[in-house]
Amino acid sequence: MGTFRESRTAKNLLISYAFESQATTRYTFFADQAKRDGYIQVASIFKETADQECEHALRFFKFFNGGELEVTASFLTGVVRATRDNLMAAADLEKYVHSELYAGFARIGRKEGFNRAAEVWDAISVAEVQHEKTFRALAHNVETDRAFSRETGKVWRCMNCGYIHEGRRAPEKCPACVRPSNYFELFAPNW
Repeated sequence: MGTFRESRTAKNLLISYAFESQATTRYTFFADQAKRDGYIQVASIFKETADQECEHALRFFKFFNGGELEVTASFLTGVVRATRDNLMAAADLEKYVHSELYAGFARIGRKEGFNRAAEVWDAISVAEVQHEKTFRALAHNVETDRAFSRETGKVWRCMNCGYIHEGRRAPEKCPACVRPSNYFELFAPNW
């Protein structure tokens, strides 16, 4: 095992920090667009994912104790588009990160003897796999007009006031707070 700061692993950790930091900002932009497009639940999920990406960035950041490290890397610039397109772009990026980028970084980390870094890439990849699945499922719901309706009866919850509605579709307006149907999400208790 060589010196950490001179290793490819150190450079890859810094690249990972930059990727996660950019994902945090990108998903915040996508959340704003989803809200403008009327997909309040999607906006909420983008914000939640942005917070999770920030935690990933912090995990990579903590490998360093100040100083400088020069790296050369290419980063996606991207654009903000309609919500469905943003969901697919996010899903594709998550897939690249977990299946190629971090998998490769973990291999290099192990080869260089930095097993703790490799374990972090492996663990964060588990979350990135779930992010990809979530974004693909949401894109499918938007594309097939299932964001606010289902074929069978479901329980819907107003994200603004907590009102509960049972039916195939979210109500046109929340009876309690009069928010439009795009404030409803499927209610899935997790307690």
